Amino acid sequence: MEKTAIKELNLSEIRKKYPLLVENLGSLPNREEYLRRIWALEERWNSFMQNPNAFEEVILFSPQTVSKLEDAIEKDFEIIYAGGTLGLLHAALMSTKYNRKVLAFDAFTVGKTHRDWNISDQELKELTKAGLFSQEEIEQAVVNRYKTGFVKFYDENSKIKTPPLFMKDVLNVALDANKLLALALEKLKQNNSKTESYLRFKRVYVLKEKVIVECEEVKTGRKRLFSGKLFIDAMGTNSPVSRQINAGKSITHVCPTVGTIARGFQRGNDQREVDFSVGEILVSTEDITDGRQLIWEGFAGSPEKDEYTTYLFFYDSVNSNADKSLFRLFEEYFEKISDYKIRTGNWRVIKPVFGYIPSFHHHGWNNLKKVAVDRVLLIGDSAGLSSPLTFCGFGSFVRNFCKLTRMVEEVLSENSLDEKSLSQINTYEPNVAQMASLAEFMRPAPKSKPSVVNETMNAVMMALSKLDPEIARELFQDRIKFSSLRKVLAKTAQIHPKVFRLMFEHLGVKGSFWWIANIFEAFWSEKTKNPRKEFALDSGK
Repeated sequence: MEKTAIKELNLSEIRKKYPLLVENLGSLPNREEYLRRIWALEERWNSFMQNPNAFEEVILFSPQTVSKLEDAIEKDFEIIYAGGTLGLLHAALMSTKYNRKVLAFDAFTVGKTHRDWNISDQELKELTKAGLFSQEEIEQAVVNRYKTGFVKFYDENSKIKTPPLFMKDVLNVALDANKLLALALEKLKQNNSKTESYLRFKRVYVLKEKVIVECEEVKTGRKRLFSGKLFIDAMGTNSPVSRQINAGKSITHVCPTVGTIARGFQRGNDQREVDFSVGEILVSTEDITDGRQLIWEGFAGSPEKDEYTTYLFFYDSVNSNADKSLFRLFEEYFEKISDYKIRTGNWRVIKPVFGYIPSFHHHGWNNLKKVAVDRVLLIGDSAGLSSPLTFCGFGSFVRNFCKLTRMVEEVLSENSLDEKSLSQINTYEPNVAQMASLAEFMRPAPKSKPSVVNETMNAVMMALSKLDPEIARELFQDRIKFSSLRKVLAKTAQIHPKVFRLMFEHLGVKGSFWWIANIFEAFWSEKTKNPRKEFALDSGK
């Protein structure tokens, strides 16, 4: 699909439909490459939406043509990664620390991402603890640290009005993602491993003793084959591997996200000015429009370079009728950005940022997302097991980095590459299931009044403001304990008694039952401290 999308890109048609997007990217030398990438992502999404439960068979077991495949294999590796961003970080550690021979490939450029990352210092310690980077190396990728961050929902039409909720140590470290990836890329290349850019995954053949991965060169269409002991899918949202493993039901919810890294915002302390010492975690500037509650994020980059990142996104069910087009959302971004922040005459885009960020809701004891089959493992957004509340798989991935890499090494050392063993290597936690249901309040029900999302979230923020500040950090770092969630729900119900009626509106009777069940599962998991479901580190995005 990506190849067809790139080939059919019609810039003049895009210019007619989305003039603000094309105009604001006009000064970028690689504008068309960005448009192609947006187009490719959207085409994949549209293909998915045509039949959400359909999937292509890309994992083949015991193929009849093994001998022909064997003759065409270029090179043998121990681990083969599809996906050159989060997959590259995982691959670099497996190569450098555990001396595994790995291949990491990507349909675009390995080590380049179309999103930037915010996280906390506590979480970043996982990367040093794992042995991938030294603290000095991580500092090379840090472009800013904030004194604090806040959440503020629009309250002009809300019966509940609350000031911004300020939090420390939540998404307060801004990273140059490409610089961090470049460091990982250099480490991987020094350890008898390999990367391949512009190489598209086609299928994986699972044999008794190995996998054979079939790829296709994006520019020439030439088929290439590699073999390995283990195939790791880090291709992100709508991964064809994830869709097949989960019988088409790889995601239930999604967060279409667009934005820019730009220079020239007006600096200051007013609401519509940018403060380079403060992070804006969730901010809304209007009520529901077209069945979507649009939400902003604002994260300052380098003060010296005057780089400031803004995102516009909304949270939604895969099955809703809301328009999830990234192109349309980008056009709205440029229409509405001045309602969020003041742009000076020198304002210009340095880089667009965009993506479909996945979420998966568990509605049943056996309704857990599958993350593995024999010799095939999902990680990152392909696994889709991070909390949807702050919409970023990077934090979940880093929080679990030590565990994920250590467990991969264990199964390789023991040659335990069956589905049961690989399925233990995941980031699922019962508290993430709780957060997935709580995030439902950030999208409107079909008959909701325009102010319902802002009003409900204002009640939650007011409740948090009256509780221990650590509880707010837990909530926005998807590590909230049962005792803390109970306090949040109780306080919110006092402030906004309609919240439980809204729960049934959003989740339905069955969904509400499973939310309550997930809460008790989290309580039981905390009480028993099941080591198979423990996070390696308790922290955030």
